[in-house]
Amino acid sequence: MIIKRKTINLKFFLLVFILYCTFTFSCKNNNQSDKTTHNSSLIDSITQTRIDSSKWLKPTRGIRNILEDNKGNLWFTSPDYVCMYNGEIIKYFTNENGLNIVGTVHQDQNETIWVEDGFNIYRYNSNKFTPYKLSDESSSIEKQKEGNNIWFQKGVNTSDTIDIELGIFRFNQGNSNFFPLPVNKTLDNKFRYYPTTKALSGKDSTIWFGTMEKVFGFKNGSFITLGRKEMGREKDTRQMGIRGLFIDSKENLWIADNGAGIFVYDGKKTINFTKQHHLDEGDSKEKTLHRAFSIAEDTLGNMWFGTVYSGVWKFNPITKEFTNYSKEFGILSDNIWTIYKTKNGELLFAGETPGAVYKFNGESFDRIY
Repeated sequence: MIIKRKTINLKFFLLVFILYCTFTFSCKNNNQSDKTTHNSSLIDSITQTRIDSSKWLKPTRGIRNILEDNKGNLWFTSPDYVCMYNGEIIKYFTNENGLNIVGTVHQDQNETIWVEDGFNIYRYNSNKFTPYKLSDESSSIEKQKEGNNIWFQKGVNTSDTIDIELGIFRFNQGNSNFFPLPVNKTLDNKFRYYPTTKALSGKDSTIWFGTMEKVFGFKNGSFITLGRKEMGREKDTRQMGIRGLFIDSKENLWIADNGAGIFVYDGKKTINFTKQHHLDEGDSKEKTLHRAFSIAEDTLGNMWFGTVYSGVWKFNPITKEFTNYSKEFGILSDNIWTIYKTKNGELLFAGETPGAVYKFNGESFDRIY
């Protein structure tokens, strides 16, 4: 009987032990499962915060230009609209507000916003844009300070069938002067000298602006030109395509050419930066820097280049190292049209396909607009 009781007690003990282990293991798994779910929710929450699409701009063919005005508003231009972001809402202006295809945006000394498209100029007033016709009949403009001027380019619509003089307007307080380019007034030149960049004020108050065929510098009523000869492209059969200009902290003029890459003009000579660093078309099986569109310099002195189909490049002038960022780093746009430095020193990278604006987070790029 004693033996039988021991046997029964042993069986009962084993049954209790098995039930206890099963219960404990199950609880542990449940706790671990809860912990994993919680972590997953936390990760999702972080991801949603980081990728905030509420401020993404409406679909467009591309963001062409950016301006931060004196009130801190950000203005974006595209072929489909102009929009203004005041930190809370985005307001859009389209052809219903009197706009046509728009390229660059300016702000004058009276804080008035202007946009241009190479053919027309529009002034922002009372929450709408209205066309503005510039006049070249003014003498008072000559007595006004250079720093108060804004500059608009005059191009020719490709559908025009008459010879129209190309050039640049100097505008100040309602007065303007027109300066024709030193090129022949022929229909063929409307394609070669189509305005492609925003005018920049450079060293010694020289005004720099780009066309498809050449870069022009304007000072004291005279022009200097940087074209195939000055850029060392006389034997280069590829089409010229000046797309971006930038003046760095050392007053060097950087030129982005969608065909041969990056060039640097120091006031005396022009250096083929892309060829110098063996990044021209055919120099490497990897991505190259020959289709450049935009240029900027960050607060550390690094140079940044936006390209077509080759992402964004960073060049460290001290170490001479290049870093290339493409789609796997968050740059989803095929073409980076412009790079803009805000007043707090941040760089905004704007592109097309998709039309988006990105910011570098130190490792990769986040789409913010």
